Amino acid sequence: MASTQHAALLGTDLMLASRLRSALSGGGVGLIEATRDDLLPPVRVLFVDLNHDAEDRLEAIARLRSRNPSATIVGFCSHEDKGLILRAVAAGADQAVANRYLPEAALRLLGLTADPGLAG
Repeated sequence: MASTQHAALLGTDLMLASRLRSALSGGGVGLIEATRDDLLPPVRVLFVDLNHDAEDRLEAIARLRSRNPSATIVGFCSHEDKGLILRAVAAGADQAVANRYLPEAALRLLGLTADPGLAG
């Protein structure tokens, strides 16, 4: 029996979690959700919601990076918060995307999209 690929989400926004879960499930990827970073298992791709409790989440990115150095960590927040995007990368995120691009970024990172026109 083949094992299911998983990604993880640190966040509390039910709407964004639902959008991410829906996008990933179409590609056969399960989403592990947690509200604390110490509850997340090691996975290949980690998503961190920076829309709420941004300072705590920036610190969580650094802890997640330390515990799982090979993971791809993606922060997401409002497209208007450019400073937060830069701070997320400085904290250890590989990238940060606007909320509206989260599902597409997730699929691309997990190699589940065949759209070569999707910006990287």
